[in-house]
Amino acid sequence: MTERFLPASSPMVLSMHRLRVGFVGLGRRGRFHLQRISLRNDIVPVAMVVDGTEEVEIGEPEGCRIVSDCGELFVDEDIDVILVTGMQPGRLETVRRALDRGRSVALPSPLTVDEAALVADGSSGPRLLVLSDCLADDDFRVARDQVQSGRLGEPRALAHTTWGFVGSGRRQSPGDGRLPFPLLHRLEQFLLLTAVDQLSVSAHRLAGSGASEGIGVRFLSPAGMTARIEYHPSSPAPLASGWMIAGTEGGYRDFEVFSVTDDEEVYGTPLASTSIDLDSIYDDLLVQWNDDAHRADVLRRAVRLTRLVEAVGVSLVDGVEVTIDL
Repeated sequence: MTERFLPASSPMVLSMHRLRVGFVGLGRRGRFHLQRISLRNDIVPVAMVVDGTEEVEIGEPEGCRIVSDCGELFVDEDIDVILVTGMQPGRLETVRRALDRGRSVALPSPLTVDEAALVADGSSGPRLLVLSDCLADDDFRVARDQVQSGRLGEPRALAHTTWGFVGSGRRQSPGDGRLPFPLLHRLEQFLLLTAVDQLSVSAHRLAGSGASEGIGVRFLSPAGMTARIEYHPSSPAPLASGWMIAGTEGGYRDFEVFSVTDDEEVYGTPLASTSIDLDSIYDDLLVQWNDDAHRADVLRRAVRLTRLVEAVGVSLVDGVEVTIDL
């Protein structure tokens, strides 16, 4: 089943109501979301929880108060959504408490296995929303538009490679038990570019300079679709391919779509390149808030991503191929 995607320009995004947000967790990601939302006029920060272990490096936004306990957010009727950022200890319990009190909650993608289990808790009452950072990527958005337009036909082979050198320090290496955020973003983009219900997943480490932090993942569907994603932050040979897609009717790479003529000649047509759109994350959040059907699509993708991330982790640690139903 192909997931529908509502563009940021959808009329359903427009509303006279400003979405009022309470923040829990002001780590690096939390401060980023707070700063970006503070620049909008359709989403407004109302309150943020700050405890003694956190350092707030930005000033308190106008009209946004600082509180010391999540309980104050749970009873605040001026808050529409509680945004729980980061992966701080106790995140799951905070989400559960908020939902139990009838409050809507937004979580950055990807969800943990336990958080994904909360999605099955009906469609009425409190709502769970998901912020997907992967939506901001310019190359992905152009590639997705080509796939959804049908210009490429059915995607049959996909690839994405990002190599670069960021130093030899530990940065979420496979031994940490977590996948790097850039790789997680590519996995979510992969789900948005394809319509597959079952996959065989094979993950392996990529050796390089310094710590072996690189990860390569290969996918195969029963219908024959193949994909490869590589992320390597300790490679002295830089390589950023962007998405490469070979479809039944055409191909895509680097803001260019490729077609085959009747004489079997390949020609490329440049596409208008866009800039990275950080606001697309919050545009999509507003669509989720106003459109239950779109929110249901996003939640289904979130659950599928959780299963995919889990399969990649198992394959990486155990050195086996994993077959999953998405």
